[in-house]
Amino acid sequence: MLKFVATLLVFSIMAAPVLAAEGAPVDDDGSLIEAIKDGRLLLDVRYRFENKQQAGFAEDAIANTVRTRLGFETGEVHHFKVLVEFENVFSIGEDQFNSTTNGNGQFPIVADPDATEINRAQVTFTGIEKTPITIGRQRFNLNNHRFVGAVDFRQNQQTFDAARVSSTFVDNVTVDYLYISRVHRIFGDDNPLGEFDSDSHIVAAAYDAGSLGVIKGYGVLLDFEEAPALSSNTWGVRYENGLSLVKDAGVKIGVVAEFASQRDAANNPFDYQEAYVHGEASVSIAPVTGRVGYERLGGNGTIGFSTPLATLHKFQGFADVFLATPAAGVEDIYGALSYACDNPPFGSGLTLYATYHTFESESGSTDFGEEFDAGVKVKFKKHWSADIKGAVYNGAGAFADRSVIWAALRFQY
Repeated sequence: MLKFVATLLVFSIMAAPVLAAEGAPVDDDGSLIEAIKDGRLLLDVRYRFENKQQAGFAEDAIANTVRTRLGFETGEVHHFKVLVEFENVFSIGEDQFNSTTNGNGQFPIVADPDATEINRAQVTFTGIEKTPITIGRQRFNLNNHRFVGAVDFRQNQQTFDAARVSSTFVDNVTVDYLYISRVHRIFGDDNPLGEFDSDSHIVAAAYDAGSLGVIKGYGVLLDFEEAPALSSNTWGVRYENGLSLVKDAGVKIGVVAEFASQRDAANNPFDYQEAYVHGEASVSIAPVTGRVGYERLGGNGTIGFSTPLATLHKFQGFADVFLATPAAGVEDIYGALSYACDNPPFGSGLTLYATYHTFESESGSTDFGEEFDAGVKVKFKKHWSADIKGAVYNGAGAFADRSVIWAALRFQY
């Protein structure tokens, strides 16, 4: 795939003059120079400390890791743009954690292995009105990342060798199609499951009805050679709306409702059909927001509803207990409070947040424990941010107690 992408990048630049409007004068050197001058540097550096305590392990995990992404996106050359981005992850000092590739099984898992790779290498064609076409290694986030996401919380991002067509040609309507030929997962090339050969399709459409809300429909059709038990067809619908009640006082209410149905596909050895249900209500009295919600992923006792391409850290607690849905499914009832200040006494932005979760099985009502998460994030001027957060999970049944603390400093340009 890398050879294909590299060939595509070169071909796109060389072929650009041919694709220019007929009869228009073409200055190749000038166009290329302007494309570079109009381009932008991509730089993202994040240091993170992570300490994880988990019952059943003799030692606690301590990880000091640095992630650097460096790339460049050109301006347009006759309706083409090119983006190339490299990524490096390395740990500082001796590894006192299980990265999934360093062999340190005496420690809990902190899934940030050392890696150096091409994170993105893509060509975008913009010659069709409001309908960019992107081919190559790229990021993709579907809706709120519950089914497909870049997993930006982990140091090694998840990207896709894919072809994407996205269109906003019709007013208030967004349509997306993504074909995925390979998945580059957070575990890196050295992990046997760090990459999936794929014959997968993502389709999505959204209609913004203004004050009536936004309705989204999607299909996530997954076929993985290395992980056939994760191959599935999922179809879903999502509704979002937010209303301002007292504009001057910053009083708003919001609602989210979502349903999806999933069944086995391709060479999946399991025969199943399960459902996903999510509902959330929120009230904001600026700068404070409160949310309550319910999320359910079904399970039949043999296999549960799966979301292998999701940004899983965003859901069901920061402690990442339920990265794979239990065979009996899981229900999550949660409540959250957050405080956001645009003009804090220090920095240029301050966010405080806390969330409480209680978990049980979807079938059988087995107690799966509870979790409390909290954190603070500060922005410094334009490019810097820092955050500290923690999670305490009190387990039940087969799920071990654990607690995690993170501290990070990030520079983005």
